[in-house]
Amino acid sequence: MGRRTQTKLFVLVLLLGILTQSGWSEPLPNFGLKEKEARTFFKRGLAYYNKGEFAAARENFVRSLSIKPDFVHPKFFLSEAYYLSGDWQESLSELEQLESSNKLDLISKNRLDALRYRLGGGNRKDNLEYYKSIFGDDLRRFRFRNPADLAVDEEGYLYVVSFDTANVVKFDANGFPVENFKGSFGRNLEGPVGISIRGKSIFVADYAGDRIYEFDTRGTYINRFGSTGKDPGSFHGPAGLYFTKEGFLYVSDMGNNRIQKLSRTGEPLQEIGVGVLKQPAGIKVNNRGEIFVADRGNKRLVVFDHEGNFLKEINNPSFKRPRNLSIKDNKVVVADETAGLFIYDSVSKTWSGFDNFKDSKNTVRNFDQAFSVTFDYTGSMFVADFNRHRIESFSPKGQLSSNLDLIVERTISSDYPDISLVLHAKDRHGVPVKAIPRDSFRIYEMDNLSPLIGLTDMKKYNNRVSVSIVAENSQIVSESYATIEKAIRPFLSEIRVDDKIQLLRSGRDTQTAYPFGKSMYDILKALRSFVPEEESQIGKSLQRGITDLLDSLGPRAIVAIVSGKDSKAAFTQFSPTKIIRFAVAHDIPIYFLCLGENGESVSVYKEIAEKTGGKFLTIPSGGTEKNLRSWIDSKKDRRYLLSFKSRINPDGMDVYVPVVVEAIFRNSNGKAETGFFTP
Repeated sequence: MGRRTQTKLFVLVLLLGILTQSGWSEPLPNFGLKEKEARTFFKRGLAYYNKGEFAAARENFVRSLSIKPDFVHPKFFLSEAYYLSGDWQESLSELEQLESSNKLDLISKNRLDALRYRLGGGNRKDNLEYYKSIFGDDLRRFRFRNPADLAVDEEGYLYVVSFDTANVVKFDANGFPVENFKGSFGRNLEGPVGISIRGKSIFVADYAGDRIYEFDTRGTYINRFGSTGKDPGSFHGPAGLYFTKEGFLYVSDMGNNRIQKLSRTGEPLQEIGVGVLKQPAGIKVNNRGEIFVADRGNKRLVVFDHEGNFLKEINNPSFKRPRNLSIKDNKVVVADETAGLFIYDSVSKTWSGFDNFKDSKNTVRNFDQAFSVTFDYTGSMFVADFNRHRIESFSPKGQLSSNLDLIVERTISSDYPDISLVLHAKDRHGVPVKAIPRDSFRIYEMDNLSPLIGLTDMKKYNNRVSVSIVAENSQIVSESYATIEKAIRPFLSEIRVDDKIQLLRSGRDTQTAYPFGKSMYDILKALRSFVPEEESQIGKSLQRGITDLLDSLGPRAIVAIVSGKDSKAAFTQFSPTKIIRFAVAHDIPIYFLCLGENGESVSVYKEIAEKTGGKFLTIPSGGTEKNLRSWIDSKKDRRYLLSFKSRINPDGMDVYVPVVVEAIFRNSNGKAETGFFTP
């Protein structure tokens, strides 16, 4: 036996020895003479899977299993391929077969549980339970005292404004501090008590300094304005503020017993509530533009319309000093400095309390001085306890007791030994989990921990969009070109240099009328040149549009231009349910621009739009179509790109390397398995 052969044999034995110790991901089994082709089909299927070509991947996994039915690897990846292509019931079936044969490992069992929950229609109405406390005095470089207000940005980071330490502390998704800022040289906060965030802009109300400060989400000082006084644009104790999507600032001017409406640069525009309010504090604006104010001195909430007209007051006999409020769905949650938390249901017009809670040691506790309350996208609630210098956090019960649902969409090994993984991380409800910190990820290669070299959460790609425009190739659409152009032009006119837009013609077949590019005029020209057909297989075209977006980074969307008229061929190959699940698996919303609302297919289009996170618009729609770009921009790409360097030296052999990814988010963790073949 030659030295090279001996070396290869030693490496193989060593690899097998390591692999047999694996508690998570299994090595490939031994293959008999007639079974080696099963390995070939599995390898080929894995290659297609990692390209996003799920139909071809499924075909090869099935062929592998036809040769070796007990081959677990293609069974697992077949289930994942079904899920990622929208066939969730088939994905469930494959995992249940593994379960019945006692070949389901813990990672696959978590996937099975998550899929059963999703298919069972699980909802997000879990009761809140205590999660953790953040103690301001324990944080050294990030110390805070007398936390007065809270806010959560669109990435899921929590910001705490503290009066005594005159600072803003930023926390990651797991509650660890990452930034601490106070202002800039000669422009430091003196005693802030209010904060509002929109996009990357942070506004802080400096109560002690009678000014409003602006920062970005990295804590960089941008601007400040205001002075002490009673004139418009001056303040006497600004105690709360809210920055609207239109770019206006509403500031509770507590000492002057008024609300001031300002431009984002501090230009006074309007005074609200003069003669009505006494020591106004927290302020929020709901999605109808109504202004809710904690009228602290009068022990009530006051509501104004978007023009500043008094609408109503909301009273609770238990109020003593209502300080701040948060609006979530149809509920208003009020933080009262003396009496604690109260929840008002605006539908039933009833109150409930949040008097006390049990902490992690099962000790019953209450709030000493609840100054502020806010929620994040998971439904978790954060309360600032002013006197105790800490933040109390509460999460939905189901979130604390369930695992994260992790799926590796693809493994990129073309630059071996540099390996990259594209990962979906979702909660039990299928909602993408934002901003998981780098140190909360682990990668295990053949059960050995591999250092994480890089983590990208797609943030740098979220300033671009990739869109498939799917246009029904019918006589009605052709005759309505002028209406369609007017509806789609505002979106096309906002195309940026890094965007890519394609146009698909949906008839009996789906054809590319304009390949991915960024020319508004060429897209409109291609749309104008359609030759109408009798049938449009819109389901097949939507499936193609989603498939074409799988490689794109950043916000992705389908924009479907349809007549609403029923077509027998519309969903013969791809059902609405499959389209919805395919889009949801990849977080791609579908927007419909429909010529009328009376067609037989309208209800189907509305369901697809709603369940994928898109919208249904009847065109012409009175100008709302101009918001299409901002809607698509808001659907951020929440996938994670992880990279590591493989430590496996195959010495020229074609070795399958099992990989496990682990992530931790608050009390939940999750694992996903994947693998790759060495070159």
